[in-house]
Amino acid sequence: MVWLRFATSAVPMRRVHSWAAFLRHRCNVNRSAVRASLSPIILLPMTGLHRPRLLVLLAAVCLALPSGPVGAQGGAARPATRSSSRADLESAAAELDQLAASTAYGERLRARARSEATAIRARLTDGDFRVGDRIVLVVEGQIVVNDTLSVLEGARLMVPGFRAVSLAGVLRSELEAKLRSELTDVVRQATVTARPLVRLAVFGAVGQPGYMSVPAETTVDDLLMIAGGPTATAEIEALRLVRSDTVLVGPAQIRAAVAQGRTVGALDLTDGDALFVPEKGLPWDRNAILQMVTFTLSIVTIFVFNRR
Repeated sequence: MVWLRFATSAVPMRRVHSWAAFLRHRCNVNRSAVRASLSPIILLPMTGLHRPRLLVLLAAVCLALPSGPVGAQGGAARPATRSSSRADLESAAAELDQLAASTAYGERLRARARSEATAIRARLTDGDFRVGDRIVLVVEGQIVVNDTLSVLEGARLMVPGFRAVSLAGVLRSELEAKLRSELTDVVRQATVTARPLVRLAVFGAVGQPGYMSVPAETTVDDLLMIAGGPTATAEIEALRLVRSDTVLVGPAQIRAAVAQGRTVGALDLTDGDALFVPEKGLPWDRNAILQMVTFTLSIVTIFVFNRR
């Protein structure tokens, strides 16, 4: 086995390959791009380079690698997104299976690959639609429908003047074809257009904060305006898209997305994601304030105990 030797530790080449696989999988790049980018790092003199520094270098490689669908780079499976086709999801699951079965990768990465492959196959079986999801449906023909409908219990969609259509096992990418097939069996030469909506939130310094259901074609700046636009105290340069406590898209990427006219679908946002618009004020965020308070309390506590 080939080893990279450091001043304080030795890291096996197999572990480096595991990190390369992790970068490729999480950054949506292909094997050749990772290999080409890692080669100059591996060939550099490593004397005195500690493992944390190597990890920093690997993170820099991840940021420098070309982004975009893996399928366009070397024939690997495309990353699974909300709008992925059934074929793309099956390819992604197969690639994850290969990664999970390979002994060249670490157990943590293999376990993560198994988990993601299982989630994709559950999606292929159960479909994308859940109770409460909203769909814009337009039908023109012997029956006319122009309405926003909600998915009911049992993944059913009640089409006015028609019948309930089952969406069990249906992906978002298959929705329009499914409804067209169901409706044209009864209503000949009907024109059917269907768009699933994504439920997002806009919080912070906006005119009407809250949740809203919008089409995947909605741009980031349109999403902001739907929420009433920024207030006079909004810090526009600090917008960010978040999922729970994780920042998905930071301020610099938000500005680029607005300039490029990127949509919530292109950003692969999912139900519950939020656009946060902070207010102008102290340059510290909540974590910095908490750290300062904790530090101050520690100093006070030490001072009190020393006076006893």
